[in-house]
Amino acid sequence: MTASLTAVGLILSYLETFIVIPVNVPGIRLGLANIVTLLALYLLGPSYAFPVTIIRVSLAAMLFGSPVSFMYSIAGGIFSFASMVISKRLGFSVYGVSVIGAVAHNIAQTVVAVLFIANVYIFAVLPVLVIAGIIAGLLTGLCASVLMKRLVSILHIGDKKER
Repeated sequence: MTASLTAVGLILSYLETFIVIPVNVPGIRLGLANIVTLLALYLLGPSYAFPVTIIRVSLAAMLFGSPVSFMYSIAGGIFSFASMVISKRLGFSVYGVSVIGAVAHNIAQTVVAVLFIANVYIFAVLPVLVIAGIIAGLLTGLCASVLMKRLVSILHIGDKKER
């Protein structure tokens, strides 16, 4: 299941490279692969979801990115994952967990950009990235919620009270 989710996440990451968002702010993406992280987190638990996230980010950087994009992605992935695990344990819905994960991802990537470029003015784009993260998080949360309900009924996995 972990390998399958990682593969689907990698495919979604690749497909997302073809989606152009008409905003002149670097770093805004839909975060479609986050759907897979949410599914793994809710259906299998953090111990399965973490490897899915790390392997997917690593493979995506090797196949479609660069060492610099890996640094942005791994920082975003780890901070996002930790934020999602904590918010899920605090009782947030899948929508809340998704939004928190998306915003955390944007914050982590902005911090990495500031460190790499050594310019604190990069933080000026953070409000736009937070708004984009909220919108993307709601979208991916909706997709994950719909898929989760269907997967639970088909595969008989997951804890129904967690959704």
